[in-house]
Amino acid sequence: MSSNNIILDDIPLFIKNDCSFNNLFTQKSCNVSVIWCVYDIKRKIIVAKGSSRPCGFNHTKSSIHAEEQAIQYCRGNAKRNHRIFIWRYSKEGSIKPKYCCTLCTMIANKYNLQTKIFTFQNNGICPAIIDDPPLSLANLMK
Repeated sequence: MSSNNIILDDIPLFIKNDCSFNNLFTQKSCNVSVIWCVYDIKRKIIVAKGSSRPCGFNHTKSSIHAEEQAIQYCRGNAKRNHRIFIWRYSKEGSIKPKYCCTLCTMIANKYNLQTKIFTFQNNGICPAIIDDPPLSLANLMK
């Protein structure tokens, strides 16, 4: 089954602009790839989207998390009405919740965005910042 034949679940947001996440999904990396989008709640549009990405051997970090990329976007485009959403897709294309790791929680707190980062669970929206966040997979392996 190729990723072209998979129908991805729609995220539970009302979106006015035409926005697809098909180009960010592959079956080979869906267990580790986290998708992010920045949603303008006033205009009800997706203003930016992307996914986490691995870094090469010559980099000090193993990957750049989705939350880091979304926070970087929000810092450069400061808007009160922006919300960050992060999630994963299963191999079948269903949405799985994703919660921030310890480092991403610290970054969100540093830039006062801890109340603006969410994930999807049971076809609803819930905070992605949790008490006692886990270490990232790369930190666990070190």
